[in-house]
Amino acid sequence: MKHLKQIVTATILALGLSLSMAASAYTDIPEEIIPEDSAEPDMSAVTPVTVGEVTYLSGGIGRAESVAMRQNAKNYPLEIVFVEKAGTLEEYLSEVTLQIQDVNKNNMLEIATEGPYFLANLPQGKYFVSAEYKGEVKTQWVNVNKKKHAKLVFWWRAQ
Repeated sequence: MKHLKQIVTATILALGLSLSMAASAYTDIPEEIIPEDSAEPDMSAVTPVTVGEVTYLSGGIGRAESVAMRQNAKNYPLEIVFVEKAGTLEEYLSEVTLQIQDVNKNNMLEIATEGPYFLANLPQGKYFVSAEYKGEVKTQWVNVNKKKHAKLVFWWRAQ
């Protein structure tokens, strides 16, 4: 009986070792389980746009473009992200109507976003930011300072 336990234990250990070796030899990892930060950045579809005094980037659709936008955020004093929440699930949004006004209520920019990330190079100052998605408007004030990165996140609940 003692020998049988040793044989069973040895067999289990050998089987476990061969399974772990087979798993480590598997190199074709499905894309959905690759961490987003490991994607190669791709800014080819995102081009800076200048309107008046504002230069901005809008995009972040797809893993590579999303990584590129997040990496590029530090080069812009204002970053805005658009998210829809359904319980614990989050979905990034595009086609959000975005309006930015200065303290004198002058329109600095009004666009429909092309992805969940919006990066802007605005003159230093205080701005009123309005974002509309599916008829629901969210607003926030933000101070833009060239020396300090500001980030706004607009959240909507799924309907």
